[in-house]
Amino acid sequence: MLRALMCAVVSAVVPFSHASAQDFPQRQPVRLIVTFAPGGGADSAARALSDKFGEKLGQSVVVENRPGGGGVIATGLVAKAPPDGYSVLFTVSSHSINQAMNPKLPFDTERELRGVTLVGLLPQAIAVHPSVPANTLQEWLALAKSDARFGQYATGGVGSPGHFAGAVLQSMSGQPLTHVGYKGAGPAMTDVIGNQVPAVLGTLGGMMQHIKAGRLKPIAITSRTRSTLLPAVGTIGEAFPGFESDTWVGMFVPAGTPAAVIARLHGAAAAALAESDVRGRLEAQGLTIVAGPPADLDALVSREIRVFSQVVKEQGIKAE
Repeated sequence: MLRALMCAVVSAVVPFSHASAQDFPQRQPVRLIVTFAPGGGADSAARALSDKFGEKLGQSVVVENRPGGGGVIATGLVAKAPPDGYSVLFTVSSHSINQAMNPKLPFDTERELRGVTLVGLLPQAIAVHPSVPANTLQEWLALAKSDARFGQYATGGVGSPGHFAGAVLQSMSGQPLTHVGYKGAGPAMTDVIGNQVPAVLGTLGGMMQHIKAGRLKPIAITSRTRSTLLPAVGTIGEAFPGFESDTWVGMFVPAGTPAAVIARLHGAAAAALAESDVRGRLEAQGLTIVAGPPADLDALVSREIRVFSQVVKEQGIKAE
């Protein structure tokens, strides 16, 4: 009797799940939940993508901003949402950093979320005030060794991608550096331009206007390859093989979302990212479009959590 009842339950549930995946996304609009406030880089990227994403899905996509906790609030909301594809997280590299800095988050980043697509990469850069007598990364590190004041670098805050890129550089180079965290990338650049701090580490796109105006001098790129925006500037990896630290932008859904639904979301996102108007808007923000598959994004997050957790342990980084 019990066996017959179990078979009846399974036969009722399986067709329902299959039908739900097949029918997706006909039931309701898809929520694209952004981890930061309106007007920021993540929000701008989400809005550049959302209309075409919805068009490719055949369903409207509504952008919702749920800022707070460096992305923790929005991520927790999606992690606990029904795994039906109608709640999609739009976030950045802080996704991995938050888990590394705080293993006691109210969710498990690796277990409770699944990647949809790696939207793209935002290269970071190290730039110094024009008066700093260094034109390359190696010259800057040598300068910092001779005078620790030159080893200060400003970022958008404790736990920011820039902070972690600097921490990994310190670990790989063996040269002590001093992190100066600000409440945002804007104030960090302002103080470097004003010669209050010698160096800044942040997204290249945000620095370019100041570099072009001669207010900042770029000395290194954090990406695997040199940037087409600054082809003469070397990468950190050229000096320290294996170094690579881009700020990435990605989309996630709750774990347990049917594979067919994830595939549908990924296909729609990739198709939207292939549209020239979407590419143009995102590339104008300095984003290198990837449109990578779900498994690649999951692997990236797992790898970063391991690396960043080790950096946190080695350098005693604590959340503010």
